[in-house]
Amino acid sequence: MISKLTSVWRTPEGLAAVVNAVLVALIPVGVVWVVSMGVESGNTVHARPPSFFEYMLATLYDLAAYLVAIVPVALLAGWRTWVHASRYRDGKGTGWQGVVEAGGLGLTLALVVLARGIVTRPAEAPPYVIFYGGVALVLGLVIGFILRATALTILRLRPSVSRT
Repeated sequence: MISKLTSVWRTPEGLAAVVNAVLVALIPVGVVWVVSMGVESGNTVHARPPSFFEYMLATLYDLAAYLVAIVPVALLAGWRTWVHASRYRDGKGTGWQGVVEAGGLGLTLALVVLARGIVTRPAEAPPYVIFYGGVALVLGLVIGFILRATALTILRLRPSVSRT
């Protein structure tokens, strides 16, 4: 089983899948790290400044919370990258379907976040659904385009291996 898994990432489409999954997982981690390095908003009063240990513990807690949400999305992105890269190498696809799928995933995630508000206040929900759903759709399309470009770059730089 292990040898089969290691042989998958050695193929160009497997490498593209791993790189895209890592990108999807690490981009939010980088955002959390940058935000945690920033200045506090100033609207919080502390009896004493937090110790370095407390600060790091809070940062690790935030990081874990993000990873719980991001890892499934990263695995999905890696799997779909592998599928679309395999189809691209076989001449059966261009990869644009993956970009559309990423946009659809962004919209779906926004609707999941907004679901409670949509159900409890359906008359007030449309502007929020349109705005946040639209932003998530566009953001998903942009991320999908970046992942497609990454996968195509890897497929073009990595020599093809015989498919027997």
